[in-house]
Amino acid sequence: MRTPIYLLSIFFLLSCSSSKTNSEVVRINTKVIYYPSGKIKSVGNTDDFTKEFRIGYWNEFYENGQLKESGNYNLETYEECCSGGICDGYYSYKIGEWLYYYENGKLKAKGTYRIGKKTKNTNCGTKAEINFGYVTESWLFYDRNGNEIKPNSDDINEIEKSSYINQFDMLK
Repeated sequence: MRTPIYLLSIFFLLSCSSSKTNSEVVRINTKVIYYPSGKIKSVGNTDDFTKEFRIGYWNEFYENGQLKESGNYNLETYEECCSGGICDGYYSYKIGEWLYYYENGKLKAKGTYRIGKKTKNTNCGTKAEINFGYVTESWLFYDRNGNEIKPNSDDINEIEKSSYINQFDMLK
């Protein structure tokens, strides 16, 4: 019974047309990634087919075991060029509320991403619009002692830069 599902999935991924992937209909698995030391680096849900694309709840940890960040991912596609023509490039982006922590366990930032569009260069020599999580004024930022602070542009850029991950980033 599983063989026809996998064959259909492979056909879908290798087809030359582009379509949106709705992460709510993709089955998920739990994946654990470890530091070279053997300590847990991250744990979360991935798609059932490749077991690489982040979907749903995800936790990242510092090597000392403290929680680094926590929240949900959604999965989408954009058009790329493949040897057979146009194909789907996959990426996961952060949605909803996320919490970020310092290595000492104190809360660093919390807020809900505003989903907007960002232009991404593709390997076709064109540009694609992808979903991207932006930090809004409703986000709260804290210093290492737990005191609320006004974020600077580096604080905001650090959070926004991590708001999406593409298929090539996931292989690192």
